Amino acid sequence: MTIALVGTGQMGTAVADAARAAEHTIGPTFDADMPLTEAPPDALSSADLVVDFSLPALALDHIERYVEAGVPAVVGTTGWYDALDRVRAQVEAHEAALLYAPNFSIGVAVLRRAVQSASTLMNALPDYDAFVHEVHHRKKVDSPSGTAQMLGEVVLNALDRKTHIDPEAQHSRIDPDALHVTSTRAGAVFGEHTVAFDSPYDQIRLSHAAKSRAGFAAGALAAAEWLPGRTGLYTLNDMLDHLLDG
Repeated sequence: MTIALVGTGQMGTAVADAARAAEHTIGPTFDADMPLTEAPPDALSSADLVVDFSLPALALDHIERYVEAGVPAVVGTTGWYDALDRVRAQVEAHEAALLYAPNFSIGVAVLRRAVQSASTLMNALPDYDAFVHEVHHRKKVDSPSGTAQMLGEVVLNALDRKTHIDPEAQHSRIDPDALHVTSTRAGAVFGEHTVAFDSPYDQIRLSHAAKSRAGFAAGALAAAEWLPGRTGLYTLNDMLDHLLDG
């Protein structure tokens, strides 16, 4: 498979290394020095699929190009999810294929399933109060992380006693209806996410800690190998559901 790369930062480089190790070919590559938005219309014609780890401000323009070109795309760029309905309509109109995720770690996808199951149980146990915390390296541009937001939404959808997410520092008593989703930025941490349920008697924690970017690259490559031949808008959870449940 020939893979086009959009974004040659740390994640793009890790995906390229994983793809070559799996005997795929890295085709056209785009970054700040050679922007996709300035490339000719047929710039992706030699690629079987594109993997995008670029910038949030460029994501929607890039996605529109992938969809119109009919090139399946795996998108790890975040910051555009408020336009999800618009993207879904584009994908459906062109019978295109696009898979997106805020985090391509297979372990995080499994964590999401565990959190969903635990949160459903906790809905009947009001003594347990939930929270989400994440830690990332100090160069990360968004806070909270897209993964923490996703995990927070999973908890929020399951707990009737929580009505909204509050990601801000609290300088007075927090609204009991709020689910607190917090962040720490320090050092070179690849990514740590914890969902906890705390009661007066004990605390239950579900956590994931990334050891390197190789795990994220492996997940993105697995998505790239899974997506061709399909049409529609998918998440990494859809792929995991297919692999685990058939």
